[in-house]
Amino acid sequence: MKYAVVLLMMVLAVAGTYFAVFHEDIMAESSSSSQESSSSLSSSVPLTVSPEESSSESGTSASASSLLPESLPEESSSSEPEKEQKPAYSPTDWKLRLINPEHLLPEDYHFEKAVVEGDFTFDARAVEELKQMLADGRAAGHSLRVVSTYRTVERSEYLYNRQIENYMALGYSEEDAAIEAGHWVAPPWTSEHNAGLCIDVVSTDYDLQYGDLMHEFEQFDSFTWLSTHCSDYGFVLRYPKDKQEITGITYEPWHYRYVGVENAKLMEEKGFCLEEYIQWLQEE
Repeated sequence: MKYAVVLLMMVLAVAGTYFAVFHEDIMAESSSSSQESSSSLSSSVPLTVSPEESSSESGTSASASSLLPESLPEESSSSEPEKEQKPAYSPTDWKLRLINPEHLLPEDYHFEKAVVEGDFTFDARAVEELKQMLADGRAAGHSLRVVSTYRTVERSEYLYNRQIENYMALGYSEEDAAIEAGHWVAPPWTSEHNAGLCIDVVSTDYDLQYGDLMHEFEQFDSFTWLSTHCSDYGFVLRYPKDKQEITGITYEPWHYRYVGVENAKLMEEKGFCLEEYIQWLQEE
């Protein structure tokens, strides 16, 4: 019995030792596996670092951050548009000379005249463009008829005074008649005809029907051609229907003024009369 007890105690002691060794091996293997798993996760999953932690990192981390490119400044969506290019302007530019009751033609204004056709003369610097416009209009099937081009100051004075008399005959006072006459016939030194830069032109079929300068000319094909193509030759419809308050002159579908092709095209594009165009040129 005594030997049996001793033998049992020896068996239990060996078993306990074996169990302890086995437990240590298991724990060591588990710890190693856990470290490998943690290492694998740390290499595949980026860590979230707070700004405070990032700024407290030393050496290599700080240097790496300093090598990153700085953010480029955003382009401003409200950048100023480029200034519009405008032709040079001078009040003495013969092509753009403004002639009206506020801007009288100087008494010493002189220019070379050249014949357009018949007895009609024009500023020699633009006569070829006028001849070409008339020729092309006629070639397109329009029987264009020149009514007036260059007009002397004396002739302007006669026409203006005659218009005053016509209104006085209708019962207007002399003062009111002069004002009304000025809407239809420019007083001397305020007429573009005195500078030889404009033409009054209609068509033969219109002239046969009306015999005078009237708004009805706008109903004829010749007017359509002239108003559409005049800018190709440097001319503009000088007194448009929608600009009467600006020009101070009644609508004249027969009156075309030479300003040069570049100016004529710009005026057409922007819908300006000459007064508006000059003001635009003078703006900064």
